[in-house]
Order: sequence, then structure tokens, then C-alpha cells
Amino acid sequence: MVEVADLPVVDVHCHPFLNRGAITAEQFTDLTAFGGGSRGFVEQGGIEFTTAVRDELQRVKRDTIYFRRMILDLARFFGVEPDLDAVIAARNDAVAAGYGDYVRRLYGEAGIETLLFDFGVPLPMLDVAEVRAELPVEVAPIFRIEPLIADLLKTDIGWSEFKTRYDDAIATALTRDGYVGVKSIIAYRTGLDVSPLSRTADQGLQALDMIRRGLGGGSMKMLRDHLLCRALDLCMEHDVPMQIHTGMGDFEVNLVLCRPAYLMDLLRFPVYRACRVLLVHTGYPYHREAAYMANVLPRVYCDVSEGIPFAGHAAIDIFSGVLAMAPLSKVCYGSDGFALPEINYTSAKLGKQALARVLDDLVADGMLAARDAQEAAGMILAGNARALYKLG
Repeated sequence: MVEVADLPVVDVHCHPFLNRGAITAEQFTDLTAFGGGSRGFVEQGGIEFTTAVRDELQRVKRDTIYFRRMILDLARFFGVEPDLDAVIAARNDAVAAGYGDYVRRLYGEAGIETLLFDFGVPLPMLDVAEVRAELPVEVAPIFRIEPLIADLLKTDIGWSEFKTRYDDAIATALTRDGYVGVKSIIAYRTGLDVSPLSRTADQGLQALDMIRRGLGGGSMKMLRDHLLCRALDLCMEHDVPMQIHTGMGDFEVNLVLCRPAYLMDLLRFPVYRACRVLLVHTGYPYHREAAYMANVLPRVYCDVSEGIPFAGHAAIDIFSGVLAMAPLSKVCYGSDGFALPEINYTSAKLGKQALARVLDDLVADGMLAARDAQEAAGMILAGNARALYKLG
């Protein structure tokens, strides 16, 4: 049997948060629900906000397998009945007694040692030092390029200055501010079908000029594609990994153009084969594509975040599908947790359980030796991420 309970966990992809103090059951549902909860959906979707709509969205969020699993995990942790109100009451008591101690106990049980936080969410960006001060684990920040692009587009500067500010901001984050990698959510904006020819300098110039003159013609896609290529170049220059969002996201994501396969032309282009790229979320539900790419492209990796924990019992299918093709040394555990520490906690518990089951099956089927399976568990839960990001 593969033993995972005491193995350390490096959560390779999640988002920062600060102590929110006591919360209600309704707030807990909204803050932990996949896709942003009921209030976020109503406000972003333009639906007339009514009590009936909010109550319905709250109910369906609580009816997901993921949410029910989280309540079970937390009930066991607190020693209470698996009831939402009982769990929230126990949680609020623990937070009131000392937030840092509560998170230390919570993460200690799950083995969470390190969180790689994408500071692009929430906005405005949280202060890295403040987040670190509240959490009793190692925090490694990731720099997301989209907020930078949005800020630069609000100015009236020309391409030369735009390019300089873009490059300098990323370089400063990596060399001065302690960021350990870069990330893009271009899948949310214009899709992953990015041509490697977008790297030509003229494309950025032409695209920004068209945008400034109010012309369409795909000018925003041209600009974003070029800036993704620039980010890849900068990652190679500074020897850090690039994270690219693939696959599932909240209701705004383009679920057609977020397939990892759309990145094949870009990532197998000779210039970019040297860039270490982490396909975030393994492209779930296209995770088998991501696993194939990690197999055939020398520096492409995949994580299992978001599918784990939000797809619930599919965690077993995700690990099984990914390990069918991806090298053991190129798979990283992640959660895409946000807002509250409990998401990272239940994700780590679920991830360990699913990984152990899949590895045990591989041993039983004669695909792995028992010692190799045990070693693989340590690699996937922490070792691969530590090597990829050169963490302590």
C-alpha cells in the first residue's frame, strides 16, 4: 500500500487570501464554491438579483460532491457532526482562538508545507508580505501577466514604451520582488490557439496601433498572443517556469479554445522547447491531452489543480488519465484553492486519497514496483514542484 498520510504537500497552483474572521454558512458557501459562488454569478452574469435566485444558487453549490466532501473532512477535523452549521460554528471558534494556530493545525494534518500563490486573483492584488505574515507555511508568489496588460492598456503610451514597461515589470517581479514564475490566463481572454509567429516584434506594434485607433480585426488577440510569447521569452531569460491556464475555469472561460492541444504549435516551436511550461489544471476535462504533451514535449509539465478538488470523485480519473502518459517526474499536485484555507485543506486530503488509490492499482496491475509507486507519490505531491520552481 502506498502511504501518503505523512507525505509533505506543495500546492503548485492556488490563490492568496487573508483572514476573514468569523463567517456565516452563506458566506462560506459563496467563498468556497467553484466558479465564485452565488453572489459572484448573479453580479457578473447580469441576472436580476433576487432572494429566490440566490437561494437556488446556494443550494446547488452545496449539492456538489466537492462541497459535501469538504464538509465531511472539516467535520472529522473538528469532531462535530457533518452538518454545515456545526462545521461553521466550530471553524469560527477556532479562528477566534487564533487564526495562525488554526491554519497550522489544519495544514499540518494535510501535510501542506508550501503554497505557490498566483497573486493575479483577487484584485486589487494582495500584499505578498501581509499574506506571508498570516500563514504558517512557505509562500511562493507567481506573477500573472493579465493585470499588467490591463493597466498598460489604460495608458496612451506607444508600443516602444508599452513593451519596455511590460518587460521591466516582469523582470522586476522575478529579480527583485521574489516571484518564482509567471502565469497567463489567455484562455479566458482570446484562447490558446497562439501561433509561434506571434513572437515577431511587428505584431505587437501593429496590434497596439490598431487598438489605439479603435480598429477591430482581432487586434486584441494579436496583442495578447504576442505578449504571451514575450512572457515565454522572459521566463527563459530568467530561468523560471511559465504557467498557462488550460481547461476548466469559471463560467467565463472559453471551454472550446482552452484545450491544451491548441498550444502544441507554440510549445513545439524550436525557440520555446527550452521553456519550462506548466499546463495548469491539466486542461481538465482534456487532461489526457495535457499528459500526452508532457510526454512528447521536453519541458512541458502538468498539474492536477481545479479538477482536484472541484470535480470531486473525478480525482481518481484525473490521476489515472494523467499518469497513463505523463512521466512521473512531470506531474505536480495543485488545488486552485482561493479565499479560504479550507479549500487547500480538503483538496490535499482528496488528492492524497485519489493518488494513493491510483498508484496502488498500478502496483496491483504490475505496472509499477511498490517502491517506485511510493517514490512517485512523494514526487507528485511535493518533489516535482520543488525541483521545477527551485524551492528550498
